[in-house]
Parts: sequence; C-alpha cells; structure tokens
Amino acid sequence: MTISRRTLGPLAALVGSWLGCSNPGVVPKNEAAPAPTETVEGPGAKQSSEAQAPPSSCAHGLEERASVDVAGAAAAYFYEDRPSLGKIDAGAGYVYLDHDTQKAFVARLESSGAARSVREIVFPDKHERSHVVGAFRGSDVVVASVVYHAREEADIEIMRLGAEDRPVFSARIDPSPLLDGTPALAWGKGEIAVAWTRGQYPMHTSVRVALVDEKTGKVKRTFELSTGEDPGAPSIVWDGEAYWVGWHSREIRGAIELRRIGPEGLMGVGASLKGGLNPFLLPTPAGLAVAWDQDRKIWFAIIDDTGNPKLAPRVVATHPDPIARPRKPVLAWDGARFAVAYEAHFHASVLVARDPEVRVTIVDPSGAASPPMALHDEDAAGEMPAVLWTGQDWLVVYNRDRLQEGKTAQIVATRLACREGPAPIEVPSASPCDARARPAPEALRLDPRAGSAAVLRIEDDGWAGLSLKKDEAVFVRVDKEGQTAARVVLPAAAGRRGPALARVPGGFAAAWVDENGAVEVARLDEAGALKTTTRLPGDPMTRRPGLAFTSKGLVVAYTRGGAVATALLDGAARIVSQAAAAVRLPFQPGDCALGHGPRGLLLACTTGAETSETSVIRVARLDEAGKPLGAATLASEPHALLRNPSVVGTPDGFLIAATGPFAREVITIELGPNGEVRRPERKHLSSYGYGAIGAAVTGEEVAVFGIDGAIIAERKVCPE
Repeated sequence: MTISRRTLGPLAALVGSWLGCSNPGVVPKNEAAPAPTETVEGPGAKQSSEAQAPPSSCAHGLEERASVDVAGAAAAYFYEDRPSLGKIDAGAGYVYLDHDTQKAFVARLESSGAARSVREIVFPDKHERSHVVGAFRGSDVVVASVVYHAREEADIEIMRLGAEDRPVFSARIDPSPLLDGTPALAWGKGEIAVAWTRGQYPMHTSVRVALVDEKTGKVKRTFELSTGEDPGAPSIVWDGEAYWVGWHSREIRGAIELRRIGPEGLMGVGASLKGGLNPFLLPTPAGLAVAWDQDRKIWFAIIDDTGNPKLAPRVVATHPDPIARPRKPVLAWDGARFAVAYEAHFHASVLVARDPEVRVTIVDPSGAASPPMALHDEDAAGEMPAVLWTGQDWLVVYNRDRLQEGKTAQIVATRLACREGPAPIEVPSASPCDARARPAPEALRLDPRAGSAAVLRIEDDGWAGLSLKKDEAVFVRVDKEGQTAARVVLPAAAGRRGPALARVPGGFAAAWVDENGAVEVARLDEAGALKTTTRLPGDPMTRRPGLAFTSKGLVVAYTRGGAVATALLDGAARIVSQAAAAVRLPFQPGDCALGHGPRGLLLACTTGAETSETSVIRVARLDEAGKPLGAATLASEPHALLRNPSVVGTPDGFLIAATGPFAREVITIELGPNGEVRRPERKHLSSYGYGAIGAAVTGEEVAVFGIDGAIIAERKVCPE
C-alpha cells in the first residue's frame, strides 16, 4: 500500500518545521593548503572511464534478475558504516566484518554476484577491531580497519592482499595515544589514501588523511583537515587527478564539508552542503556525485572540480511511511545514470516499529529519480547495501534478515535491471475482494478531533460507525451506495474512550469506557437513537471492550482486575449475568474484541509480552454465554504497541485484524474454528502514518480506517 502525495505533504512540512530544516545548498570553499608532513611526487593523470553503455531508460523503475547468497550464514557487522564493493578482475570484490564472529572477510564475486572465494583476512594484530573497509584495483585488495588497544586508544591498520588474498604488506597508520575511528580508502596513482577521524574518547575532533605507498604501506605524508568539528565518518575518492574528501560536521549544524587534496595538500577547492549526514562520494567524468541523508530523505548533487554545483542538491528518494528514516546512501554509475542504494529504518522513540529494508533508485543526468525498488518482502529485513555497475546490470549486495529472531542471516547479492515497460498490473479476480484503496462513504468522514472509532460491516453491505470526540459520540450508518441512512449525536459525556459496536436484533449495541474506567453499554435502534444504557464496573486499567451477540444474548468482554471479565446482557442491554473474571492472561490485557464463529466465540486481546516494550495478541475460546472453553493461546509475534483488535467469524474459523506498531501497520491473522493459527500474520502498510485507529474485518476483506486530515478512508485487502 502507498501513501498519496496529499497525505504526506502536510506531515512532511510539519516534521520539517519541528526540525528547523531547510533545503541544502552548495557553498564553494576556498582555503589555503597546509604544508604536508613529507613531500613526494604528485599524483598522475586522470583515469579513463570503464563504464559501459547504459540502458535506454529507467523511467519504469527496476526489476530483479537474480539473487544469490554470497557468504553463507554471515552478515556484515552492524557497526560497519558501509561495506565495500568494487570492481576486481572480471568481477567484484566485497569486504565485510562478520556480525557473529567479528572476523574480517574478502569475497571475490562473479559479475552475477556468486562468490568465487570467501577468505578470512588475518591481521597480524589480534586486538579487537571494527569498521573494516576495502578498496580494489586489478586483482588486489587493500583493507583498513580500526584496531583497539585500550578503551580510549585505537589506531588505523591497513593491509594489502594479492590475487590469492595473501598479504603484500601490513602497516599501522599514524599511530597516536588518541582514539582513531571509521576509516575510508581510495586508491590513487602509486599510493593509497586513508581518511579517518581522531579525538579524545568518546568524541572525535578532527578528520585526518594519510597517503601511503601502495607497494610498502609506508606513510608518505599526513594532513589534518578539520579541528573541533566532532566529525562523522569520512568518504574519500580519487578522481584521476586528486582526492576528494567529505565528512559530516556536527559543529556546523549538519553541514557536509568537501575538500580536494592534491600533491601538496588542500588545493583550496571544496564545498559545504547545508545540512545532511553520511555523505558518499563518487567521481565520474560528469563531476563529483555526492549522496547523503537529511530530513528523512536521500539527497543528491553533482559538483565540478572547482567546488561549484553542476547539478544542484535535490531529493531523489523519500519513503511512503512517515516514520521511516532512509539513510546511508551509496552510489554507482553506469556511464550516464546513477544507482542510489540506501537502507530505511523505522524508528519511533526507543521502539522499532518494523525491520529495516534496502531500497534502490536510479537517478538520470537531469536529477530525475526512478520509482524505488525495495529489496525485501514481509518475511525479510534488509540493511547495509553496496552497489556496483557490472557493465550489464546493477549488482547490489546487502544484509538480509539480520535482525529477525530465529532466521538465518545472509549476505545477498542481487542483480537489478531497468524495466523496459510498466510493471504488470494484477488482474482483479472475480472475488469482491481486491487490493485497491478507495475513499469511504462521505457519511463516514470524521472530525480530525476524533480520537477513536469503531466501524462495523452490516448485512446489507453497508457500514455503521461510532466515533468519539472530546465530549460527544457520533453514530453513523450508510448503505452499500455510501448514502447516509442515519447520523446521530449521542448525549455528551467527557472522557469516553475505547468504542465498540455490534449488531443486535432491532438495532445495535455500542460500548465505551468512561472516564472512571467503567464500561457503558448502550442499546441503539436501527436509526442509531439511544434507548437504554447499562454500566458495568471496571478499573483504571480497563481498555476497549469486545461485543458479540449470540443465542444467549449480548456478551461483553473487557479488562478488569488484571483479567478479562465477561458479562451477559439481553438484547435491550439489561444485565443477565454480572461481569466476572473469565480468562486470565500472563500479562496485563489491553484492548479486546469478540467474534462469533462456527463453534462459538473467539476472544482476542492485546497483552504485554516477554520482551520489554512489546505486545502480542492472545486468543481464547468462549461459549455462547461468555464462559471460557480452554486456556488462552498466543496468536501473534511481538510488536510495539498493538491496538484495536477486531474479530469476525468465517465459514471455517476466524479472522483477526489489529493496528500494528505505532498505528502504521495492520496485522491480520487467520485462525481455525478452535482458535488455532492457520495462517501466520500478514502485515499491511497503513496509509495513515500515526493516524490509523482501527481495522474492521469480514470474511472477504480487511477495511483499515484512520484519520487523514478530516477524512476516514477504507482500504480493502484480500486476506489470501
């Protein structure tokens, strides 16, 4: 599911105003060159391009050609800023630090991504290390990493490996008693450039560059490019004539600083990009391409060798989920277009709403970006991509499933190509269920002040809804054509929350929790007029009740005293049996729902989970009077902030829907007639950001509803 431009616009603007963000610009820098610590001959002439002819168009986005496992059950270490992927011989080289063993490896890949060899990089120094990066030329690989000698002392160590991954040299770079971190490498003419950060633990204060003899590892000269800036991880590249270095300066409120280094040090050329994090540099004949992340977007620019913009900074990637954070872009070039690969994380406060994903987009010379392709599915996570143009297609190597408990981590190589035409459109089935989104009837529009709502599908293919605002409740009923059949404002009552709605003979039953925690159950006629109200005792922990009408009467289930209490009322909402604890759950229950299936009722409640700050859905069978028919069982995986469950019976079981983490997903679960999970949960992206307030289910569809401005909308999803 996607979010419309209209939906994202005001939210994005609001987030921008919170952060005080502005569009970045390129400010050229002209500085005097510092004296090098040593002098040697200058760098050589500009290299020729090896790019192949690019595809004719990427206007229709990307498609996957093949995907292979690179290194068995391994994944790059998550502190790695960006794994290194580059051309080597007729294929590619990939350098990474394994997540589990913390050993460094170099994989030599075919152009298809299949591994020809995967060998451990054995450093002479056996101290703990991190941030392993590589650079590639011919058949050789040079590797740099941080090696730790004490809590407040770490140095940069480099090693060159030959065609068989045997060491050519190993050297410590500019050792000091300070903390060195996060190196970057570039292979120039006759030398290797190493850029890194240095400072007193735990902060870094400067960016340093060392130029190292490519045959011996001897340091020729070093430069200090910044002081006191608390810099982020640097990126360094060789453009055929000189080096470009880029880093994030926290001192200048998120500015990215770019500098050009020649034989004698700084060449007096550079630029400053206003705002941004995690710069990545890529030299091309068209200019120096720079990608970075800022304001939950991926930005892109091209500058010339004087530091002036050839292509002004622009956004090339956003994400339809407003809590997604696209970050750490990497670049490759096919001779005309740029591939931008990045990871998207889904953080809100200290909780993770969803596993990360890898996305790739193609940017043409004018700066226009193709539709992004997500390299994941609902059972896989993706992180830490690296990208390379092989001459035929894009090779992307990334971590898969690293954060998913109980699943095997992998480093995956996948080949992507530009689509020659639009993606095929799925032909709707004859079923009334489809995957298209459409606005709900006009009558189901809600005031933006509505804090919660319940929506009920009724027998004539119409809908009924109950929404709560600060001091009133509104009942609406619409027919299958979307025409208003009834709209009633119920008597004012402050502090109501947790609405529920059920069909009963001759009308509806409505329920909510009052400001004191008691559950009020109301009987409404067919037009929504209030007939009677009954009050059931609750407590401050009482949350949204569940309602279901059976052959015995109206069953009400809700949280009370740390358990789920059930009560039986008649069709006029008069109490038949008082509320009593019926189901005890291992954690405090939250929102509850009831559904009537082929063998009685199913109770579904959100509860806490073993993992801190997560919740799950637990279910239990009840008879027609609300009495338990066995112990509760677990129906979902742990998630952050599960809310608003809804249950309906199907011909052979039950279907549950609930709003997922941070009200931005909908979780659906299919169960058998005894409450056993038949189909594991499926996750659907909500279009309402933080505003999803519930999901109603029938045997044929899931209708997600939430407030988008002043509109409540409906989305239909086949429960497969």
